[in-house]
Amino acid sequence: MNQKITYYIVIGLLLFTSNLQAQEYQYVPFPDSGAVWSEMYTSEETFVVYERFTVTGEDTLINNIQYKKLYIYFDKTFNKDYTRCVGGIREDEQKKVYYNGEGVHSFKPSNNEGSGVLLFDFSVSVGDTIKNGNSSHGDIIIEDIDTIQVGQTLRKVYQLNQPWVKWIEGIGSTKGLLFTSGDLPTGGAANGDLICFLQNDSVLYHDEYYNDCFPSTVSVESEKLKHNITVYPNPTSGNTVRFEWGNSEIENIEVFNLLGELVGSTTVTAKSFVDYPTNKMQPGIYVYKAIDKNGFYQIGRFVVE
Repeated sequence: MNQKITYYIVIGLLLFTSNLQAQEYQYVPFPDSGAVWSEMYTSEETFVVYERFTVTGEDTLINNIQYKKLYIYFDKTFNKDYTRCVGGIREDEQKKVYYNGEGVHSFKPSNNEGSGVLLFDFSVSVGDTIKNGNSSHGDIIIEDIDTIQVGQTLRKVYQLNQPWVKWIEGIGSTKGLLFTSGDLPTGGAANGDLICFLQNDSVLYHDEYYNDCFPSTVSVESEKLKHNITVYPNPTSGNTVRFEWGNSEIENIEVFNLLGELVGSTTVTAKSFVDYPTNKMQPGIYVYKAIDKNGFYQIGRFVVE
């Protein structure tokens, strides 16, 4: 197993060692409520976005098929005022997990037709191949299956032929919930990480590369820039959103959608604020990148209603 991957063991686990040795394996279904996937995504613009996905148990019908609503958010805690439902997740009787919804951003699948995009197939055996039609890395092949202790359950871990990707039963991919799929692949480049997985507020998976399960939405590089930018109103339902800071060193502000696409920018000259037009923007969550005269930058997000 990759040494950088660690699994949080519940307090007092050592007291139950003898019981665990006798524990029998039972399949752990994919979560349909109370689950949070905290992830890192590196966009093509080379900045880091920390995002979270959650299922709350709410049902939704997509193409007459029942799913559990999937939300995306960026804060440490889930708040519906700052979240957006991007689609739905479901698991069928064959232990296959499907997603149907928006593309969110690069390397995330989208499918608003049919029965959804295959994310995981937990019924496979070693040597099985899953068609990976759009990936430069070819089809997915299951190279190894191991069993590990996660919390108080035994779960299978599937090693794929893409060495940076593992599937964990009842959790998903180590590269993120929507990262790797079968028929419509999303794993073309290793540009994301599953930082933590929580079930009912208990941490069951934690990538030890990250100290915090919920890092700030500001990247490490952006900490060089400390202009304490304020964005208001946020959310905004008017014609503009104001970016305001404490000095005049900001030179440019770029705005991206969650696909990582640049949707607009504005140049700032000797000002301590700028009003950015939002009247032609689609409702949703946007990421801004404020760049100073030295090329350092700060990243944040705002919501257009």
